[in-house]
Amino acid sequence: MGYIIIDLEFNNLKNIVKYQENFFEKHKDLKQIELENEIIEIGAIKVDKYMKPVCEMREYIKPTVFPIINPVVTDITKITMDILNNKGIPFIEGLNKLKSMFEDGDIICSWAKDDIVELIMNADYHNYGDLSWIKEYLDIQEYSTKILAHKKALGLKNALEELKIKVDDSKLHDALNDAQYTLLVFKHIYNSRIVKNYIVKDIYNMPSIQISDLDSIKIDEKKLALKCPKCKSKVNLEEEFKLLNWRFASVGSCPKCRNKILSEIIVKRTLQGNDVYNEVNTILKEEAYLNYVYKLEKINSSK
Repeated sequence: MGYIIIDLEFNNLKNIVKYQENFFEKHKDLKQIELENEIIEIGAIKVDKYMKPVCEMREYIKPTVFPIINPVVTDITKITMDILNNKGIPFIEGLNKLKSMFEDGDIICSWAKDDIVELIMNADYHNYGDLSWIKEYLDIQEYSTKILAHKKALGLKNALEELKIKVDDSKLHDALNDAQYTLLVFKHIYNSRIVKNYIVKDIYNMPSIQISDLDSIKIDEKKLALKCPKCKSKVNLEEEFKLLNWRFASVGSCPKCRNKILSEIIVKRTLQGNDVYNEVNTILKEEAYLNYVYKLEKINSSK
């Protein structure tokens, strides 16, 4: 059993009209493209269960979806179309090279779930038939955030700095280098007993995809626990859940201990297309409670 840490670099068309005003006039077929991010570089390192290196790979991927490199992507990664045309290999070849690193029991890892999601989505777009070798998964960002006792998701650079690992900023946003930095963090906090609790057995049913059109989501309250953080009684909601910036929110009160409660729901989608709720209930002081009531009422009045 080993761990294979991957890192990917992507190209996309975000804000491309800032650089080429008539881009979609020239490329009308890309207006409704199903693929948001095209993989242009794969980096991977394999270690055994004792954290000893086994093998590594880095490949540039020759693009077939987007005809130009977004200038923002080049600015961040230093990857140009010349590099991809001269050094790139087809996506299927790159994925097969990654597959060749895997043996039974190996766990694929990345810093946050974005890379593994994009890997599977790109494979699907290119009609890559067999992904049975992608099984168990570890989100090293999630593991690191919990082990280092942070409430919010920890960035890779922040984790490196906290662990006093020297970082060369010029080497970041390179697929193999970022995989190596991710491995350094993992080595510093690796605990074979604890890490088992963070390994996802069914990668296709983990909540991993950000939902861009949250306005279309209707929260099903029957799926919620709505427990008071203090006494665990079920909270009585006073409002329907409303979309509040990046999450859904409602307020209520505990019938037992009388605390005012803020209920927040973050919705993500699985690769199977199912919506999954991450529920957070927080006790509010009166002033904060009234502030949220005002915000939710304002949403109602604006509709």
